[in-house]
Formats: sequence, C-alpha cells, structure tokens
Amino acid sequence: MDAKIKKSALIYILAFLFLSIVIWFVFELKKNQNKQIYLNQKIVKAAAEFKATLNGYRMTVDFIETRYFQDPEILKLIYTALKSDEKERQKIRKEIYTRLKPVYREMQKYQIKFLQIRFPDGKVFIRFHRPERFGDIVQEKKFSIFNTEKKKDLTGGFKFPFELYYGNEFLGTVEIIVSYDAIKDELRKIFKGEYQFLIYRDVLLNKLLKEEKKNYIQSEVDPDFYYEAGQNGNYQIPVEILSQINLKLREKLEGRLKQFRNFAVDVKVDGDYYVVSFIVITSMTGDKVGYLVNYEKDNTIFLFSETFLMMYISVEIALLAMLAFLINIRTRSEKFRILSETDALTGIYNKGKFNQVLEEELKKVKRYGRPLGVILFDIDHFKKINDTYGHQVGDYVLKTIAKIVKENIRDTDTFARWGGEEFVILAPETDLNGLKILAEKLRKTIEEYPFEHVEKVTSSFGITEAVPEDTTDTVIRRADEALYLAKERGRNRVEIVLPEI
Repeated sequence: MDAKIKKSALIYILAFLFLSIVIWFVFELKKNQNKQIYLNQKIVKAAAEFKATLNGYRMTVDFIETRYFQDPEILKLIYTALKSDEKERQKIRKEIYTRLKPVYREMQKYQIKFLQIRFPDGKVFIRFHRPERFGDIVQEKKFSIFNTEKKKDLTGGFKFPFELYYGNEFLGTVEIIVSYDAIKDELRKIFKGEYQFLIYRDVLLNKLLKEEKKNYIQSEVDPDFYYEAGQNGNYQIPVEILSQINLKLREKLEGRLKQFRNFAVDVKVDGDYYVVSFIVITSMTGDKVGYLVNYEKDNTIFLFSETFLMMYISVEIALLAMLAFLINIRTRSEKFRILSETDALTGIYNKGKFNQVLEEELKKVKRYGRPLGVILFDIDHFKKINDTYGHQVGDYVLKTIAKIVKENIRDTDTFARWGGEEFVILAPETDLNGLKILAEKLRKTIEEYPFEHVEKVTSSFGITEAVPEDTTDTVIRRADEALYLAKERGRNRVEIVLPEI
C-alpha cells in the first residue's frame, strides 16, 4: 500500500512538475510575444517620428523651392549669370544673395544652414552659408545623404536637392542639407527621446576623405559602425548611461546591425529599463547606409514580467506627438507664406499676391459676369517728399497711407503695394459708380490727413472696371492709363478709363 501511495505521489509530483514546466513555458512564450509586439510598436513609432521629421523638412524645402526658386525673376537672374562672365556673375550673385538672405535667415531658425546653387557643370554659383566661397566644383558622390564640404562646412546630413529650369534651359541644382544634429535636435525637442545616427564603416571608407573621417567616432555598439562627433551636448539621457546601454547592446546584438533591418531591444541599466530602436536609413540611391538609433527610457517593459497591462499606450503617445509636430510645421509654413505674400514696409500684400487674387477674381467675372473694380493710385510728388524730408519721412508717409486705406476699404477688398509709391485696390462686386465713390473718399481722406513733418500729401487715382475679356495685364493697363490721365490733368484727382466695347 505504501508503495502504491509512493508511486501515485511520484506520478502526481511528476505531473505537477510537467504542468508547471508547460505553464511556465506558455507564460514565458506569451510574455515574450507581447513584449515583441510592444517592441514592434516602438519600431513603428520611431520610424514614424523619423519619417514625420524628414517630411516636415521636405515640406519646408518644397515650399522654398516653389515660392523662391520658381520665381521668374530669380530664374532669369540665374540664367543670366550662367550665360555671363565672372564679373557679371559677381553682380548677379550679390543681387540674389540680397534678395534671398531674409529667407535664408528664416531657414537658420530651424537649423537649415546649408544652401547652395550649382551650375550644370558642377561649379558652385553661390553658397548662402559661405557667400565668400564660390566657383569650385563639387563632385557628385555615391551616397547622397552626405555633405562632404571641407573645413567648417563639413557635416553629415540629409540632402534635399532640386533642379532649376528657365523655360527648357537647365540652370543647375539647388542643394539644401539638413544636418544630423538638426534632425536629432528636432526629434529630441518634439518626441523627448535620445537619438544617434550610426553609419556603416564601408560607407565611410568609400565616401569620405582622410581628414573627414576624423569627424566620425567608432560606436561602442558595433566597431563596424561610426557616429558623427556632434556639436550639441543637450542629451535627454546622461552620457554615462548611454555608454552603459551601448556596452550591453554590444553583448546582445552580436553583429545583428549588418543585417540592416528595423528592430528594437530592451536593456536594463541601474534598475531602469530602456528601449532602443534601430531604424534603417538609406541614401538617395536606395543603398542601406546605417541606422537612426532611438534611446528611450521605458520601465513599461518591466510590467511584462508581472502583468500584460499597458502594452498599447505607445501608439497613442506616438499619434499625439505626431499631431504636435504637424501643427509645428504648419506654423513654419504659415510664417514662410506670410513672408512671401507681404510687403515688408507697409505690412499689406505685395504685387505677387495681388496678381494671384486678381487672376482668381477675373475668372469669376468671366464665369458669372459680376462687377469687379480696380483702383491704381500713387502719391503725388513723392520724390520731392524723399528729397526734402528724407527717406525716413517717406517711409512714414507710405506706412501711414497704407493704414488710412486699410481703415477705409472693405474686408472683401484686396489692397497691395504695387511698387515704390504706387498702390492698388481690387474691389469685387463694385461697379464704376461705386468705384468712383470709393476712390474719391480715399483721395479726400489722404488729402485731409494731418501728416507729421509733411505739410500736405495728395494722391492721384486711376480706376477701371473689369470685363469678361480682360486679362491681368489688360485691366491693370487701363487702370495705369487712368492714373496717367489723373497726373496729366493736375494730380490729386480721380480719372476713369473704360474698357473698349
């Protein structure tokens, strides 16, 4: 009897041990599966953050290209420089630099510091980051994510090039490079993690010159990968902790980096857990050249050893973070949009923006036959004001007149500075009679306004009404003819030129 009991007890014990092993195995498998799901989410999140950041810069570059480097005046200047000798190029180079310098300064606020134009033969026409250096030839490199300028230009980063054409003539290439440090700082600022770019050794050997390789440091994670010595020490995770993480990663990965696949691992250092995501980066030619490494302190990993709760919070965090980033880019684009549409002195629309609005309103005239009035006016004897009182007083007069007009027109009217002392108003749903009333009102208000430093300021007005056959050129030409009549007939008056029927 005792033998049977012992035998049964042994069977029970063995069964218990077997079930315990099976349950432990199932538990461990489930824990690892859920942890891997969580790590995969981290990979998606890190990749999305990286992509969103690059897309944000791409949106900014696309805006700069569309607004400034498709400008016919800028393209014509570059075309003229391409066909001219070096003496003439120097004049054009200074003019382009002066015109685009405010835009370049705005770019620098977002750490976009590298901007240059190259001619088709590879010769650098202008560097905005080093305007004193030009005329050298920069050879194309296989891995286009890099910039390999020497000396203080040297940096690693992502190149955003686009081509310039004047008509069918290829003018060359504009190159904008966003540095690794800029990308890392943007990621740190928005997503609150720590980031590093690792570049494969063979890429560096094929790509960089001997003196340039000194700027890259061998990674503690894998001796075959290098990172660029950065200028910014504003780390989200202390350097000594990063070093410990990297040493543990070196033990854990064992050559895995050379597979060039996205993956994530967890590491425990000083009682805290960190998730490290490796996102493959490629060159413009599609070659896999390295990784963006995202270090994130995340003790949620610990919860997988206790329970399987709170595994899906990372997706929500990523979505909220990406929303914040998109709002940030819209604000930048809005800043660039305002800069491109507004006259710097008066704060009203510039000629380019006015022409866009006029073109759209003329379509409504052609389609619906609705009235549309145009008023073109300028300041009488403005040169005399500048010569007598100085340009500061002249600027004061321009700004004051802009203020007067804005206060006396409708919100639906479009008011812009046409050039120099000339202004233009577009008045939808306004026929010639209403247009004349408005012009007389503005003329009288300007004449009676008590300007400081100037005894009296008057203006001459030319008005016309658009017809379905009109183009932007024809309607402005009539308004200009009317303005000319007002000047010829004594100034400080309103004249009308009717469209030909």
